[in-house]
Amino acid sequence: MKRLFLLVMLIVWHFQCPAQTTKHRVFVFTDINIGGGDPDDRQSLVHLFWYADELEIVGIVPDRWNKQGMDACQMAIDAFRKDYDKYKFVSFGFPDAKKLEELLAKNTADAIERLRKAAVESNEQPLYVLVWGNMANFGKALKQYPEISEKIRLITIGTGLKYGPKDEVAGEECNVPNWNGDGRNEIYNDPRFNKMWWLEINWTYNGMFSGEGPKEMFKQLSKFGAMGEHIEFVTRDHPWAQYFRVGDTPSVLYLLDPSHNPDDPTLSSWAGKFKKPFEQERPNYYTDDNGTIPWNYTDPCASWNQVKAMYVYNKQTLENERPGMYKALIKKLVKIYGKN
Repeated sequence: MKRLFLLVMLIVWHFQCPAQTTKHRVFVFTDINIGGGDPDDRQSLVHLFWYADELEIVGIVPDRWNKQGMDACQMAIDAFRKDYDKYKFVSFGFPDAKKLEELLAKNTADAIERLRKAAVESNEQPLYVLVWGNMANFGKALKQYPEISEKIRLITIGTGLKYGPKDEVAGEECNVPNWNGDGRNEIYNDPRFNKMWWLEINWTYNGMFSGEGPKEMFKQLSKFGAMGEHIEFVTRDHPWAQYFRVGDTPSVLYLLDPSHNPDDPTLSSWAGKFKKPFEQERPNYYTDDNGTIPWNYTDPCASWNQVKAMYVYNKQTLENERPGMYKALIKKLVKIYGKN
């Protein structure tokens, strides 16, 4: 009877006490810059800051220091500071702006050491490394400290074979350069990293761009404080990008979906749906799901006649989840900004 009583009490305690939640630790490499290029990195950084209370951001590397990457980050932080002070973000568990400034790497050597330290400090918890652009600096860190590959979970955007110049949808040419540059192939082809956990998102992220939803979100988000204004401001010199573009944000959404288990990319989430194509040789590698499309993951060029079908299917796996993500974001912003 005593054992039964103790068992019952444990069950009652389990359901009455809230579960301990651990924030995902996040380290970001971004090719954010001012002027040229795509403003989606600047929007994505604001989106990341809106979730700085739910994620533990431990490092930000503005890869393109020569393109005012640091200045672009600082502008986003300045917008965050205004909202932090005006709307009492501290009461919602957000770090202050000074803390975000301290996360910025000053140069490549600094970025490498920051990543090594963050990986070592992860202990049993994985460090999620999000790459929004070229993988050169991340690759340098990985080759200098290959042991950290066992500590990290890598999520990259726009990798593999991207769309080519002849077709605006999916590309008629195979073997065109990928968004992550030569650094991507150097890592992928290095056998030391075959077992590294890596979610490589090729075309799925395009679900952030399609239809009227991103334009409507753009209008709604611009009303939320200085950061909302910054979402709009960074597109002023880019008429083609005046919507909630955030092409790098799926890497963050993967961690934010409350109904998703981040241990399994094959389950649909706000980031889309993915597949483990190489069970034996790359047991922890995931990329865009192919559904029923006959896609050759070993040699994509051999099935390149299916690339448009892959593009459409991959994009839809995120589009299907997008309304839920939009709703959750607006609900969160209404709460912290106090708007109806």
